[in-house]
Amino acid sequence: MSVPAVRAHQLCKSYSVYARPLDRVVELFTRRSRHREFRALDDVSFTLERGEGFGLIGENGAGKSTLLKILAGITAPTAGSAEVQGKVASILELGSAFHPELTGRQNIVLNAALLGLSESQVREKTPQIIAFSELGDFIEQPVKTYSTGMTMRLGFSIATQVEPDVLIVDEALSVGDGYFQKKCIDRLVEFTQGGGTLLLCTHAMYYVSEFCRQALWLRNGRVAAVGATKDVVREYEEFLLAKSARPIEGAQRDEAGLGPARITAVSQPLGNGELGLYRSHDRLEIDVEWESADASLLCHVGIGIDRVDGVQVLSFLSRDAGLQPWTGLRRHRARLIVPELPLLAGTFTLYVFLLDEAALHVFDRRTIPGAITIEGAKFTIGLVHTAHRWETATEDSFRDSELERAAKA
Repeated sequence: MSVPAVRAHQLCKSYSVYARPLDRVVELFTRRSRHREFRALDDVSFTLERGEGFGLIGENGAGKSTLLKILAGITAPTAGSAEVQGKVASILELGSAFHPELTGRQNIVLNAALLGLSESQVREKTPQIIAFSELGDFIEQPVKTYSTGMTMRLGFSIATQVEPDVLIVDEALSVGDGYFQKKCIDRLVEFTQGGGTLLLCTHAMYYVSEFCRQALWLRNGRVAAVGATKDVVREYEEFLLAKSARPIEGAQRDEAGLGPARITAVSQPLGNGELGLYRSHDRLEIDVEWESADASLLCHVGIGIDRVDGVQVLSFLSRDAGLQPWTGLRRHRARLIVPELPLLAGTFTLYVFLLDEAALHVFDRRTIPGAITIEGAKFTIGLVHTAHRWETATEDSFRDSELERAAKA
């Protein structure tokens, strides 16, 4: 069996937090605790195979940077163990690996040597690093004069051009102009396709989905989820949406004060009772059953599909579809059929309303959180997918357009 590139086992990292600097001195002499313990990491374990990408996601303060510092060898864990095989290059806090008084060129030599390159290898790699960074004459200036973007250029150039076995990137892609970000992405693609092992920490889920087969979600220093990227990203996105959602008025069914009709069942024939698992453009069927105290009562049915944060995505109303209201029976069943559900990956709440003939008064309602889950091969931006096409212009079409504009002028 091959040895994993990275293995973390029950990693913990604690810091002593003092209310004031003097408490540290008092604790030293009195031997009495004057601090509180802050646990930045708590029992974090995962394995990363060689040649794979691994995404690290989570909110600010979740412990991501602390974990990467341990894996990069910058700090030691309080408990647990971490093993990284091969040469490791890291892009962590911008400028953290640079001496501000040294020039960019001098910092290249210093960092390359720290990564284990010989003097001849440093001489060979330096022109490539300078060329990739595109810093020009600034390479001879002290790093303390660099802008944030220039610092990122130099750090990324060094880390990727020294050909590491394991590359650790912590939010570096969020800094710099669009041109250089594209250049960095192309370099990461080249690195991963060449068999490099990548540990990527970012808030951009499309980067995680593009480069990483596995992902880890950290929450308050603990593992909230670890596994296939599409599953972990979906859980994290749902968490963020739910966190930002406002309470929805009447989100739970109110059993008291119902009108003369009530919903008795909601189900998805193609799913699993109230719940359904689909892919984008699958057929969706929803059955609604209700009963009324008066057979002459007129009823319409409304169905809404909302994102978990309450954003209304789709709605269907029998009255708007041109149907006459249901009447003449005490018990009814209606089926909504959506031939191709256009939703992209995510989990959605289902709302079912039993309405009067004008579709204004609500007799009853049913709310089913997580009723519809759409699986996707990878994380995709947006809510829905619609049929579309791309067209490209030919040289002749440009010439014809110019002649037409000239004629009109």
